[in-house]
Amino acid sequence: MEKLFALSAATLAAVLFGCASQPLEDTLQPSAVRAAQQRGAAALGCPEATGEVLSKHTGQEPQGNRWFEAPRRAEYTVAVSGCGKQTTFSVACNGSQNACEAGPVPIPTGSGAPAQLADELQSDALQTAQHRGSKELACRTSMAAVTRRETIDELHSTGWYEPQHRAIYGVTVTGCGKQAAYLVECDKEQHRCVTAGLQPTPGGPQQPRLADELQPSAVQAAQIQASSDFDCLAATAAVSGKATIEEEQSTGSYEAPYRALYTITVSGCGKPTTYLVTCDKRQDRCSAGRPEGK
Repeated sequence: MEKLFALSAATLAAVLFGCASQPLEDTLQPSAVRAAQQRGAAALGCPEATGEVLSKHTGQEPQGNRWFEAPRRAEYTVAVSGCGKQTTFSVACNGSQNACEAGPVPIPTGSGAPAQLADELQSDALQTAQHRGSKELACRTSMAAVTRRETIDELHSTGWYEPQHRAIYGVTVTGCGKQAAYLVECDKEQHRCVTAGLQPTPGGPQQPRLADELQPSAVQAAQIQASSDFDCLAATAAVSGKATIEEEQSTGSYEAPYRALYTITVSGCGKPTTYLVTCDKRQDRCSAGRPEGK
């Protein structure tokens, strides 16, 4: 009789769950996408926003007794896009409670990872975005949160090594029931950060902007970076967000915009990745940030 009860956890799991029609992460995926779409539609101000799953996995339950604990949780990374804008959410679903919750994508931290320039300049990026957001939202109590950050690897076109001195951030500012999304570029050498709003500016005539002019170069920079990261020459790119940086008018004479920022998703070899790209018309170059972990 004892042998009858000597089933391993793996064997018991196969007996109980071997006939399941699909994995838990597939079963809960529609609910995860719906949760991300609902939050994304509000964040982007775009009711017709759509969601796309970038990654998913099942959370393993702790096995604290002799009985197998079947997975009840699944986690997803979902990109929501619409109205020319995009944002990304981390979604956690609980199968036993039939509920999903979408939140910001967590930024990896930890003493084991080497510090990057993006870590050093992040507080300046947050302060700059919050200052602009407080004005545009008319809300002094607004809060800023970084949704992604990337350090720019400078091009070495002169033959001399140029140390990293720029970082790009995606920052969301919320307050008083309102929200705004910004791309922020910080330059350590110039000791300043500049913002570009991802949401359209209300009113005024619509006309081509610098971000449209420099977009082909931005796409090329993202494709080159992705080809290097994933060793994939067949990568294709799609712009999910772009903004022209309005330069500060501190000299008394008008200074025309010459920089633009982009979010570009590159797909190829089954590895979709979103890059932040900065372009400078004066220097005639675009640079793609390197996602953390690359």
